[in-house]
Amino acid sequence: MTSPEQRTAVRLVVVLLVVSIALSVLATVAGLAGHAVPLRANQILILLVAIGYGWVIRRLRNGSATAYRRVRIVSVAGFVAAAGQLVLGGHPAWLRTVEAVQLAVLAALIVAVNRPIVRAAFPAVPDERPHNRRAALALAVLAPLCAEVSLGTVPLRMAWAWLIFAPIYAAGTLALREILRRTGGGYGNLLLLGVAYGLVEEGLVLQSLTSPHLYGAAGWSPRLLGVNTAYTELNLVYHAVFSVAVPVIVVEYLFSRHGTAPYLRRGGVIAAGVIAVLGALLLRMSVPPSEDPGYTMPLTAGVVIALLAAAVTLLALRVPLHPARRRAAPPIPLIAVAAAVAAFGFLALIWPFGGAEQPLFTHGTWSLLPMAAGALIVAGLLYAAWTVAWTTRDLAAAAIGALLGHTLFGLVGNAQTLTDRLFLGGVAGLTALFGAAVLRRPPGRTNAQLIDA
Repeated sequence: MTSPEQRTAVRLVVVLLVVSIALSVLATVAGLAGHAVPLRANQILILLVAIGYGWVIRRLRNGSATAYRRVRIVSVAGFVAAAGQLVLGGHPAWLRTVEAVQLAVLAALIVAVNRPIVRAAFPAVPDERPHNRRAALALAVLAPLCAEVSLGTVPLRMAWAWLIFAPIYAAGTLALREILRRTGGGYGNLLLLGVAYGLVEEGLVLQSLTSPHLYGAAGWSPRLLGVNTAYTELNLVYHAVFSVAVPVIVVEYLFSRHGTAPYLRRGGVIAAGVIAVLGALLLRMSVPPSEDPGYTMPLTAGVVIALLAAAVTLLALRVPLHPARRRAAPPIPLIAVAAAVAAFGFLALIWPFGGAEQPLFTHGTWSLLPMAAGALIVAGLLYAAWTVAWTTRDLAAAAIGALLGHTLFGLVGNAQTLTDRLFLGGVAGLTALFGAAVLRRPPGRTNAQLIDA
């Protein structure tokens, strides 16, 4: 605001805004005092907004373009709300008179705040805050597809159940990625966050790590201290890899020009976290009551799992993992094939085939042998991740290969009908075509650089 005319025009906006807020508070207080209106949430909200707008007015006088945009929006929204209140409120005549005056003031405010001289006083300022909505949306869509849809655990006749799982996967993975990129961790830290995610979803939300009934997991292997050992090993690795790491790696490769910068602003991260919590509540109220009625996790187990999840999360966010790169990565096709074989092999060793109650090869105490073999596969992959000089393209090949291997396992191990087999076969084919198309692109400077695995 450089000219006296602009300062005068903005002063008029401030006066009208103050008068409008004062009339709103007056109508609310008088209506409550005269028992013309009952105390409801909207009356409390009006008073809180009035208090908060003192800060908005101060920023408006200081030339804030953000405050100016808020006043423009609120003036129109307030006019619509006041008009509806006047027409439909059914209040006494004296209160309707106050509302009519407020409506006239809001109409004057709309005119005043949109005058060219006022708009010129608040020029648009380039927004340099992080944002990449396309990448955030891609991650939100890909996460539940990788974790649930492409494995075939839910048959097509129950495809509606995907909607129950989607919010916690989509928002949870997105929130974890955003928090990680703000703390500077690498993909090793991302895997730790995936383990914490698995502890929360499986341990606290579904209670499947300790339930003696859910999914028949207690019969996979001997239980230790009330914990379903094979199921726990399987799902902590599964969520770390397929629910979190794979979708994040693939999306970051697709949007490699954005690099590891955050996709969302602070408000978006908070919203993702809230949606993830609501998704967890939706899952908690939907699955255990129908699939495992009557079971409640022991308090001690819940506390231990919560503490473990908190400790792993703290470790992931506070201790950056810096791999010791000593060896060159193998060719891209070999990486993809090895990742597919490793994913298929790990799942085949521990996950029951075709709805069986035990893994395919062993049962009882003998199931500890395939569990140990699965742990060796994980250890070998972690060793490779720690010692090989990976590029973003190498990691993308490993992620897509692992995704293909896990879908092929779902095809032979989970599909029960011809329709399910055709569906998973199509998903596997599309995954292979997608991976070939993505990895065939010539690596640019950003997506071929070395990264912290």
